[in-house]
Amino acid sequence: MPAQFNLGVIGAGMYGKVLINAFQKDPRARVTWVNSASEATTRSAAEMFSIKKWTLDYQHVLSDPEVDAVIIAAPPFLHRQVFLDALDAGKHVLVEKPLAVSPAEARSMAEAAARHPHQITLEASCRHTRLQPKFDFVRNFIRSGRLGRVYHIHHNHLGRGTFIEWNKNGVWGMDKKLAGGGPVIDWGVYDLSFHLGILDDLPELQSLRAFTRSGLRDVSHLVEFSDVEQHGAAWMEFSGGLTYYYERGAGVHGETACETRISGTQGGLRLNFPDWESPEIEYFYADPNPQKEIFTVQPAPGYNDSDIFASHFLDCLEGRAEPMMPVSRAAKHMEILFKILAA
Repeated sequence: MPAQFNLGVIGAGMYGKVLINAFQKDPRARVTWVNSASEATTRSAAEMFSIKKWTLDYQHVLSDPEVDAVIIAAPPFLHRQVFLDALDAGKHVLVEKPLAVSPAEARSMAEAAARHPHQITLEASCRHTRLQPKFDFVRNFIRSGRLGRVYHIHHNHLGRGTFIEWNKNGVWGMDKKLAGGGPVIDWGVYDLSFHLGILDDLPELQSLRAFTRSGLRDVSHLVEFSDVEQHGAAWMEFSGGLTYYYERGAGVHGETACETRISGTQGGLRLNFPDWESPEIEYFYADPNPQKEIFTVQPAPGYNDSDIFASHFLDCLEGRAEPMMPVSRAAKHMEILFKILAA
């Protein structure tokens, strides 16, 4: 029988429930505690998933010596303090994305993780990105040399819908102090996770030019207050001569597909990286005339991104895998995204 890990879930909202469900499917996990700030929400989650222990004070979870690891699924403005307290309590930690709401918070969390090298820390932006088959295919394709030297990445995705329309209870997601930002932060962590990961996380940011715009859509009928950006774009230059044009919007007057174009000196790729998008990846090259091949890369039947994510964390706890997105790396990505917002 596999080892069983006792888990406490801190944050019982939409994604907290998704993660509880995912972990309960794996025989290696036992969710023993659930916590949130709302009694109704916490009690409801405990009853829904038959969790015996629930509390409004997360310190009760951390003080339980039988808890091996905690899952932080509370809103982003709460992540830092819970994360620090969890590490000090000797727990392994999975923290939802985005990691933090400011560069200073992200740095302090990375520093805390470095002070606890024997505790696993995993951040959630590897979900949809590094744990799905398109990531491995593209990274291995680049490593094979068939693109030559990758010199440019172009990625954009614009939509009219906003965070509050996706998560009607996520009022905090429209407040920069509570969420860190709008789509550049909410989705940017996934975007950088994929596009820097396929290059083995080697490129280092050298310079950046960017813009952000807010107030494009009036959302006052949906939420009382909103100050997050709705459209952002950046031209970034990295070490090794890589350039990266990045554009992300939620609430813009228009729509574009989530498309990635990767340009190399000997070939190029075009794809939609999320796991629910088209499985086709186009490969362009000259031999000696222009050619195109199409590869189909899709998950195995029954694939569920949350289940894969939960399984990865348990693999890390067992020592069978290294975290695909340690907090130290997630903090570096957030530094870039906050620079876009500050430009």
